[in-house]
Amino acid sequence: MTITGDWYNEYGSHMRITADPTGCIRGTYVSGAGHAVGSYPLVGRYETAAFPDHGTPLGRTVAWRNGKTDACSVTSRNGQYYADGGERICVTWLLTASATEANTWEATAVGQDVFTREPPSREQAERRLRQAGVTSHPHTLSLDEVTPV
Repeated sequence: MTITGDWYNEYGSHMRITADPTGCIRGTYVSGAGHAVGSYPLVGRYETAAFPDHGTPLGRTVAWRNGKTDACSVTSRNGQYYADGGERICVTWLLTASATEANTWEATAVGQDVFTREPPSREQAERRLRQAGVTSHPHTLSLDEVTPV
């Protein structure tokens, strides 16, 4: 099995990744939550020599800026790829938004997601979004709303 391919979380977000033999991950991420419009590039790394009967550690990052929106934030996901009886990627994520130094303490949210090869139904994703408090997908602004620093 390989982590290359299409992955979906419980909110309907779609990740398409390519993993090369040297441990590099590249791909795109389309959010099923929040107001992130369009696809965003992602980059990361994975362990190429994981222990037998263990998960494969991996990490990847999405900066929430593309040609349509800019959320002035980044989400990093770290976790494990498992292929024992059904492929899944279980991750813990950190969403960090731009903040003043005085507000750094409240600029990062944390949570968990599970990605599988099968997308959830629209009803499942909508139900999960209603139940969620915080998601790893930010509120984004159109580039017209962003004031350059």
